[in-house]
Amino acid sequence: MPKIRKILVFAIIIILILSTGFFIGFLSYPPIQRIRSRILSAQRQRTEETRLTGGYMNKEAPRIVSETLDGEKWSLAEQNGKVVVVFFWSILCGNCVEKIPMLNGLYSRYGSREDFLLVGVHRFPDREIIACYSSIKGITWPQLYEGGEPGKSGFSSLMGIKRTPSIVIIDKKGIVRAINADFEKLEGEVQELLESKSGN
Repeated sequence: MPKIRKILVFAIIIILILSTGFFIGFLSYPPIQRIRSRILSAQRQRTEETRLTGGYMNKEAPRIVSETLDGEKWSLAEQNGKVVVVFFWSILCGNCVEKIPMLNGLYSRYGSREDFLLVGVHRFPDREIIACYSSIKGITWPQLYEGGEPGKSGFSSLMGIKRTPSIVIIDKKGIVRAINADFEKLEGEVQELLESKSGN
């Protein structure tokens, strides 16, 4: 019996070693690595989305109150019925500046619609510089000012936006439909929401 037990133990060890080797080899197989990479990338994206916006994806946007460069009150709640595209940017951000011509084009195509709004959120501390720079770049869409001390109800504060450029899309019912949206797919997403009767 002791001899049989030794043989069984030895067999189990061999099976475990072979199984481990097979498992490691399986995970190293290129197609499996690509699948794992996509899964991990999707998980990181979800984590980043949650970090950036406090988990607002597919939920009602917070009741944001901000102000224009002229100091006028601006409320997100008053934009119901519109597809709202929010561009978080800075004149000090090269990637942001590169996106301006594309956003100007988007605004020229949809800006006249009553159910569309493109708005920029800028945290540079000088309103006049933002206004001047916007004029130079041909930006005619509204700009919100959230510079200086972080506010308690602005976009950047309530949605936890930490980096630029970032795009958030809110549908006609005030539901956040895209966070950190892909600039290449932005117009398609906007058009889809505009054409949707329900706005979602």
